[in-house]
Amino acid sequence: MSDNELIFPDLPGIDITPVHQGSRSPMGANIGMNYLGVGDKRICTGLKWDAALVGNAETGVLHGGVVTALIDETAGGATVLATGHKVSVATIDLRVDYMRPAEPHKNLYCTAYIYRLTERVAFFNAEAFHDDPTKPIAVGTGTFMLGANATVPDILGSPFKEPNNA
Repeated sequence: MSDNELIFPDLPGIDITPVHQGSRSPMGANIGMNYLGVGDKRICTGLKWDAALVGNAETGVLHGGVVTALIDETAGGATVLATGHKVSVATIDLRVDYMRPAEPHKNLYCTAYIYRLTERVAFFNAEAFHDDPTKPIAVGTGTFMLGANATVPDILGSPFKEPNNA
């Protein structure tokens, strides 16, 4: 296993099924996001550290926008999953609090959970981290509008490919 290989992180107390699938959204694919696990209204994603994603060439720290994009994309995927792939989604509100910089040459992981789902809005919490989810790089919270347009993008596959359905 290389130092830069994406592995399913240890998520104590979280019931989630490991998977491995690249993002189908243009933004997720552009930053190299991969879906690593799915559960009840929860998704885990990851991306490999890449010099093209660095925000400070002197330190090698990932750009904050990459961390924010990972949180937004992960939460959007969790929303699509929570709705059973029935509606499109659009970010209404996103707040990201940074706890520490992402370390150079380390992969970044994210989990997002939909804690409330109404007819029109999904509410989420998310955490971005390296190896330990109890030591987040950043935490995000926000909302997604459900039924944002007439089509449902196939960002996760329909339905999401779980290991026993592959």
